[in-house]
Amino acid sequence: MKRLIQNTLMRIFPELFGLKGRVRVIEHNVITGQTIVHPWKDNLIVTAGKVMALRRLGGIGLYANEGQITYGAVGTGNTTLPDAADTAMETELDRAPISYQQVVGTILTLRVFFSTSQANGTLKEFAWFGEAATAAAGSGTMFNRINIDYTKTSAVTYTIEQEISIA
Repeated sequence: MKRLIQNTLMRIFPELFGLKGRVRVIEHNVITGQTIVHPWKDNLIVTAGKVMALRRLGGIGLYANEGQITYGAVGTGNTTLPDAADTAMETELDRAPISYQQVVGTILTLRVFFSTSQANGTLKEFAWFGEAATAAAGSGTMFNRINIDYTKTSAVTYTIEQEISIA
């Protein structure tokens, strides 16, 4: 029955499979006061993320936060490229709850904030998680994944911003 609903929704809402995403990091040095807004990078919305959106549209209540993105996570894994079949990060380091969300027109903007004491290290991957996601690494449904290359220290905070649009 779930497969029938998903297939029907795919025919009715084909634009869901044209979802596009891009991510950027906003770095704020708490010592110098300098803010660096890094350029946008396109990211991959994985199959599990698209199915997550379909379940939301179909009202298929598998999880308390059905179809919702609730956490952003960073990791140190860098040996695999993002793939549509991904369901987990390679090496998750830290995650935090969404700090901002807004829809304007056909663009959803999400932000996650990492304080000076969070996510310190050489960051090589980023992903959004939702549905059954908690603060625990590896929990929930992965929505997207992107390889990044930033080194975060306790002197800076990071805001990672995502735009998701209908292609």
